[in-house]
Amino acid sequence: MKLRSARKKSQLGKILIFLFLAIIFIGSTGFLARQTIYKINQSNETKKELSILETDKISLEKEVNDIAVKEDDLKNQVATVEQKLEEIKKNNPDANISFEETNKKYAYLTFDDGPSKNTVKILDFLRANGIKATFFVIGDYQKEDIYKRIVEEGHTLAVHSNTHKYREIYRNSDNFMKDVHALSELLERTTGVKPSVLRFPGGSNNALGKRYSGVDIMGKIIPQIEKDGFAYFDWNVDSGDANKNNEDAQVIINNVLNQSKEKVHAIILMHDAAVKTTTVDALPEIVQGLRKQGFIFKELTPESPIVHFR
Repeated sequence: MKLRSARKKSQLGKILIFLFLAIIFIGSTGFLARQTIYKINQSNETKKELSILETDKISLEKEVNDIAVKEDDLKNQVATVEQKLEEIKKNNPDANISFEETNKKYAYLTFDDGPSKNTVKILDFLRANGIKATFFVIGDYQKEDIYKRIVEEGHTLAVHSNTHKYREIYRNSDNFMKDVHALSELLERTTGVKPSVLRFPGGSNNALGKRYSGVDIMGKIIPQIEKDGFAYFDWNVDSGDANKNNEDAQVIINNVLNQSKEKVHAIILMHDAAVKTTTVDALPEIVQGLRKQGFIFKELTPESPIVHFR
């Protein structure tokens, strides 16, 4: 009996050990199965992300290529415009066209026959408003301080006439050139700057030369002026302040604003001689009106757009 009991216990122990091992095996197998499924899922997610990234990469590469094509197209368009612009400049050497100037309007305030006390008032106004202008002056040794101020404040100090005596300067070309050189030397000696811009008294198409010399003296004077390195300017907007000593200020304002409307480059004739007090009075409204029309103010230089009567 004891032997049989011992055998049963031995068999029961084996069964228990088997069951224990089976439970461990089944548990291990389940864990491994879960791990395998997790890794498979992770792999699928990774593949999905890689697929999305590949699609994004292809899309970005296409965008980059499109941008490069557009950039090349724009460069070609710019090159075409530049070529056309150069052709226009070549065929019209006096046009002085630039990209900047094709999109903006410029007003050139010019004052003849100074300096005087009115010049000082005009300079004060221009400085207060941040505006540059051009002064076509006559010779006056007592006004050297005004010549200096014109230059120091960034305006163009330009030649008009040393004496402004039409009968003498337009008698012959030699007289005119002596007059110009006398004033030019005075201005350079006073300011240290050699003038390079000039306006003929009466303009380049005036009949004064013929009246006082009997011939078309301007045809002789203009080549000499240009040979001496001067750029001469007439005007395309006349303020009318020379019509009489004190033209009504509102008339001056209306003349300038009405004539400037259709201009891109408005070279405006005004005067700052001692009697031209209404020109000073008109200046603030002229500037305000021109700004409303979209003008930017500049001084004349040899590179400015040329306006010639002849």
